[in-house]
Amino acid sequence: MKTRMMLAALVACGLAQGAAAADFDGEWDALSNTATSITGNIEIAAKTIQFQNGTKLGIAPAGSAEGNWGGQSASVEGEIFKLAPPADPELLNGNKFCGMPGNPATFVVLTPLDGGLSLIVYTGDATPTPNSDPCAIYNYAR
Repeated sequence: MKTRMMLAALVACGLAQGAAAADFDGEWDALSNTATSITGNIEIAAKTIQFQNGTKLGIAPAGSAEGNWGGQSASVEGEIFKLAPPADPELLNGNKFCGMPGNPATFVVLTPLDGGLSLIVYTGDATPTPNSDPCAIYNYAR
């Protein structure tokens, strides 16, 4: 009986984590000035982020962590994704995704933001934490 209850709890936790990540799927409208001028509107799917100019980045789940991601005032759950491969593509108006020459973006973190979404971009080999310094932060709404 205990084994069944433990299994049910593990399955429920896994489904809850999957549901949280799935909440970010779909189309998002650029909200912040940086998102409007660099990425434009985006579409998030299970394995990609597509930008307004048609550029796609491959993403793979790399965990999650709670904290004040990107300097947010409230602690939120951030879904961490590794870019596959690392990239710093040119997006709108000749702007780069991260803008750090020779240092491509390697991770993105998706977090809720007042009913919208923050896409926070990181460089480096280490999985980012809420205390890591991002190279870019973009905000979106539905």
